[in-house]
Amino acid sequence: MPLITKSIFKELAEVRQFPCISIYIPTSRTGDNKKSRIRFKNKVQEVRKKLSDQDMQHTQIQEFTQPLEMLLEDGDAWRHMSDGLAVFLSPGKFAYSPFPVRFREYAEVNTQFYLLPLIPVFNGDGQFFVLALSLNQVRLFEGTRDHAAQIAIEDLVPQTLQDTVGHDYEQKSLQFRTGQTGSGQSHYHGQGRGKDYRKEEITKHLREVDRSLNKVLRGYDAPLVVASVDYIFAMYKTVNTYGNLYPKNISGNPDEEHMENLHQKAWALLKDEFEKHRNDALRQYEFLSSKGRSASIIDDVVPAAEEGRIETLFIKKDQSLWGRVDKESGKVIADGDHSPGNHCLLDRVAKEAFLQGGKVYIQDPGEMPADTLAAASLRY
Repeated sequence: MPLITKSIFKELAEVRQFPCISIYIPTSRTGDNKKSRIRFKNKVQEVRKKLSDQDMQHTQIQEFTQPLEMLLEDGDAWRHMSDGLAVFLSPGKFAYSPFPVRFREYAEVNTQFYLLPLIPVFNGDGQFFVLALSLNQVRLFEGTRDHAAQIAIEDLVPQTLQDTVGHDYEQKSLQFRTGQTGSGQSHYHGQGRGKDYRKEEITKHLREVDRSLNKVLRGYDAPLVVASVDYIFAMYKTVNTYGNLYPKNISGNPDEEHMENLHQKAWALLKDEFEKHRNDALRQYEFLSSKGRSASIIDDVVPAAEEGRIETLFIKKDQSLWGRVDKESGKVIADGDHSPGNHCLLDRVAKEAFLQGGKVYIQDPGEMPADTLAAASLRY
């Protein structure tokens, strides 16, 4: 199953053409996802109707939505899901990925992709990875504050020491035996070359794990927490090239840990850091608001986002605000009408702020810094 990386997310956020199809559905981590496939099928039918309502011909609709049909029929893809699936289709572009987020069912046809549900993931707001690393098994999990899902890497990352060094390790290890004792038993040198050789082979394996893993995580900068025994983590740190390796490991044999336990232990390590950034941003909003450098009504937030003036944006969770920006006057028209030509203004400002380096937080209603759907602290 492909992953939508941060760079791909940015590409999707920059698309401005018709039609852009966005589909979100909840899925299950196990089984064939029969119910989820039915949900997806219904959403495909829904977008086809929307395309028809906007005067696209039947043959064009069938041809254009063929990638969605192929995904629907891909049984292997549906056996490797997470908590939610996001799918995006426009002329010349098709992307889909599972996420550890329980999405609400949603389908939209517009001139840009609806990406607001993904903002917390790609904004670094609570997203992290857990690498369960031993010499017998390598597993990778993607997590957020509330969810976790395993990423299938069995065919991409070497799973065992022998996968990397093959039988060569076993053969060379035998060379370090001294022969036989008087009792007819073989024994090993306790120190010296045999010990050094094992360290070299483990280092070689860990370097290959790191190299392969970086291909999987290319485009991400979320924290990577390693679950391993301490000596393996110490060795892995010397070969790691991922840019955001967390400095502490989940100590112990990860092969004995279920995903849910590793998720809880990783979040316990990262929780304070994630929440500190959010709390600092809220305090900064209060300070800048007292200096006149904030915006809390959509008429001000939209132009601030498009001019690149937003430092931090707060959006109320599970809300939408439909409208448009008049091309000639630049006036924000928030009429609440979910009709062709309109789009979600909250989605629009979130993408604009994100693309221009701003931080975006999706807040529970009681955690908003102002009684509004969107509030922003401004750079100037």
